[in-house]
Amino acid sequence: MSKSIFSLAIPILFLSVECKSQGCLAIRNLAGFGQFAALGYKENKNEWMLDINNRYFHATQSFKGNKNVTPPDPSNGLSIFEYTMNFEISRILKNGWVLAMDLPFSANTISNKFEHGSGVYHTTSDFGVGDLRFTAYKWLLNINKPRKGNIQVGLGLKFPTGNYHSEDYFYYSKADPSLKMLAPVNPAIQLGDGGTGITTELNSFYIFNSSFSVYTNFFYLINPGDVNGVSNQFAGATPNPVSVATTADVNSIPDNYTLRAGVNYTYKLLVFTAGLRYEGAPAHDLFGNDDGLRRAGHIFSVEPGVEYKFKTSFLYSFVTIPISRGTYQTVPDQRATKITGNYTITGGDFASLILFVGYAFTF
Repeated sequence: MSKSIFSLAIPILFLSVECKSQGCLAIRNLAGFGQFAALGYKENKNEWMLDINNRYFHATQSFKGNKNVTPPDPSNGLSIFEYTMNFEISRILKNGWVLAMDLPFSANTISNKFEHGSGVYHTTSDFGVGDLRFTAYKWLLNINKPRKGNIQVGLGLKFPTGNYHSEDYFYYSKADPSLKMLAPVNPAIQLGDGGTGITTELNSFYIFNSSFSVYTNFFYLINPGDVNGVSNQFAGATPNPVSVATTADVNSIPDNYTLRAGVNYTYKLLVFTAGLRYEGAPAHDLFGNDDGLRRAGHIFSVEPGVEYKFKTSFLYSFVTIPISRGTYQTVPDQRATKITGNYTITGGDFASLILFVGYAFTF
């Protein structure tokens, strides 16, 4: 395949960047998926690529269903900061096979009043390694012939290497606001979900000419596990009988999905991207039970981006901007609705944008 075609092929699939949703919907710190599999088109197949990707967002908006329930006073709401540096190394093998390993490192904080019985605004945090992922990819069409398009499938395993029971201090007493105790942090900032999962992927691209190309990415994480046993009850509080009865008092291990599609425009060393992204966590998993607290919901976003190409590397930046978002009623929510007679739906917190900045190079 010619160098000009190869230079187009790289950016088509690397746009996947990371499969993490905004706010506290999706699994925390899941590594990126399939972003550089197009290296399989390079004439020299004994090739490595390292992608160092940085992801940042600040979530302050709360939704229940499609209703925005963010308090007017920010001090009465919730603020989540998440920063993740993800390392993905890919090895190109013969006959269209690619092996990849992803490992994220994250620093997360969450600030609010309602998690602290003292009623005083505090911040809890965690830092460390997230969930490790190994993936094998295969191009379905013969890569030894020049092609304008191709389809790639991927199958992988996600391991629970991220701490899913991180703890920090919570201030639990109104009588003495200085009293504190260790307890698990909010599942929105936990480093992992505690489950061993199976990842499935489908990536494709088509090159129209030297300027225009299109891409699609589909990712689904199958998490057969039910709950991870970590309590999400407020520190020092008496367990809520309804939460216990509905299993909403422990954290769930949910499935997760992302669907992306877009158009690339190449001008000299620059590649401009206009894409759409749909992602979230379902209320019902493909396999296993659906117990435990999960922020099930969806985010539909626009995803513009730009890349600058060097001889054997490239810089890139993307912004994911939501245009529609909301949460779904979970199985514990349905149980709570039957027990109390009041409609119950778990809320979720969302960012106004996600920023991705990264650098990738071959060696």
